[in-house]
Amino acid sequence: MREHVVDHMDMDNDGVIQLNEFIEYAKSKDFDHEDPWDAAFAAEFSNDDLDDFEKTLDENEKADIQAQAELEKQKRLETIKKYEEESKINMQMLKEHSEKLKEALLAANKAKDLEKAKKIVADAQEAELQKEA
Repeated sequence: MREHVVDHMDMDNDGVIQLNEFIEYAKSKDFDHEDPWDAAFAAEFSNDDLDDFEKTLDENEKADIQAQAELEKQKRLETIKKYEEESKINMQMLKEHSEKLKEALLAANKAKDLEKAKKIVADAQEAELQKEA
């Protein structure tokens, strides 16, 4: 493409396009004088068309936002369910631990009571031996 441009604009064939060469070429009929944006704006739209287009965009945006909100809601519900399950497991473990601790405390109390009873019996036997002696 560069060669094509240089071939058409470089009048003195020095390989460089001078400002005056460009200006002369721009004035010629070979130069594209059409506005490239004319094609983009060839179809005229009414204000009603614009309003309809904006309404459609608004509805699509609302639908997208609602879909994103629903996805976020589902993710949060899944997270809550996960934490609830973990809490149930932790509560079950806590309950089991609590039961074992209760059993251990009861056993310790029984052991203390047994030691007290042994001491009372030993004291009573000792007192009886002292009476006899």
